[in-house]
Amino acid sequence: MKKRVVIIVISLIVVFLVGLLFIMHKESNTIILKNDVFTYELGEDISADVSYYLKDADSTKNINEYKIVTDDFDIVDKMLVINKDGEKVGDYNINIVYKKLSKKVIIKIVDTTSPEFTTFEGNIKIEQTSEEVDLINNFKATDLSEVKITIEGEYDLTKEGNYEINVIATDSSENKTEKKSTITVYKKETIKETTVTKQESTSNTPSKNEETTPSTNNNNISNNTPSPQPETSSPRYRKDISDTYITQINAYRKANGLNELPVTAEAQAEADRRAKELSTYYSHDGVGYGFGEIIGNGSIGVDFIVAWKNSPSHNATMLRDHTVAMAASVYEYNNKWYTIVSFRMNY
Repeated sequence: MKKRVVIIVISLIVVFLVGLLFIMHKESNTIILKNDVFTYELGEDISADVSYYLKDADSTKNINEYKIVTDDFDIVDKMLVINKDGEKVGDYNINIVYKKLSKKVIIKIVDTTSPEFTTFEGNIKIEQTSEEVDLINNFKATDLSEVKITIEGEYDLTKEGNYEINVIATDSSENKTEKKSTITVYKKETIKETTVTKQESTSNTPSKNEETTPSTNNNNISNNTPSPQPETSSPRYRKDISDTYITQINAYRKANGLNELPVTAEAQAEADRRAKELSTYYSHDGVGYGFGEIIGNGSIGVDFIVAWKNSPSHNATMLRDHTVAMAASVYEYNNKWYTIVSFRMNY
């Protein structure tokens, strides 16, 4: 009887040890995840390190035998990079593989970040007009997805006054950023022809290629403008004058937080061609493709920079942030200056 009890006890111990070994072996070959779903913000780095997804990865044996297998991502510099085209927000799959075992992990990419305004005009000054004006050009916003800008609020460009508008930047995930701006509509001034001859385009908002610039007289001569030269018998370019325009405009852009623009050979050729052309045909019709321009004509000694700054449309052209180069040219003909600044546009 005693012998039988010993045999039974020994048998139970053996069964227990075999079971324990089986459980330990099974656990050592099981993939245990921290979570089934991992959420990342759009633009955030997604780890390709297997240990990031495993529970108790530090104590997991044979960690080097675990790997990530996926059709939705490429592995670049230990990061998962989505290889799908189009919108990146959504659910993607990876598989954690160990020997013959595999477990699926969902990588959820969300977008909860609102767009940021990179260009925002807090006060838009517009000369009283009945023409349509594209106010959206005064605002830009950036985001990791497509951004749409809309404007809410009532305003009347045919009546003087201040109008408050709400500018809304909305991305593809419906995240929004809203800011207030004011439209100031001011009355169009009537200027006597004997003082200033003013030519303007029919729209108060400058288009890509058209800017009409007022001609001025000798009453607005800047200290930065060289003294008038004696009348000459033959036409000529006044590089001494045009160089000062480049210096003044770049200084003006820098003071407004914009980059200074280089003078390129292409832009200079465009400016010289147009300046001479203006002396016989004063119009924007000859502007080159890919260029915007501001122009002026007046008697020798005129300060066009002051006139351009005082005109909202021309001022906007000098301060555009999507311009990559510029050049200025002054053509002296029949005791008058025909002046142009050509801007190479980034589109």
